[in-house]
Amino acid sequence: TGHETFEQLRRQIWNVRNSDLREVFRQFPRDDPLREQCAGWMHAVVGNHFFPDANHRTAVVLLRRLLRQNGINYRTWSRSRLAAVRDKSHTVRGEIEPIRLDTLYQRDRLYDVWLEFFEEELVVTTEE
Repeated sequence: TGHETFEQLRRQIWNVRNSDLREVFRQFPRDDPLREQCAGWMHAVVGNHFFPDANHRTAVVLLRRLLRQNGINYRTWSRSRLAAVRDKSHTVRGEIEPIRLDTLYQRDRLYDVWLEFFEEELVVTTEE
């Protein structure tokens, strides 16, 4: 939030329960189409707000890594489009009910924001 010391922020990040993070993976909708999986991932990580800051950046970085580790090559996402969807995601997240561990992959307005992004931006390519 900008008001805590580095040590306080680090402690807040480390206080996130590993069991909560494991729940994100345990509930992951493996049988959904790729774009829906990506929207669900963003919904779960940014919606639950696991960390005091950088949840959107963390979710995007982890998603890119997950795609790469699973051999999914894709066209680079537009930075301006990603920034716009991040801003919209922040707004919608503030307007909806809080995301809990039992609603990580719920299809609500926040999910729709990210699904629209991935439907437009996630273009799978062949390996180069």
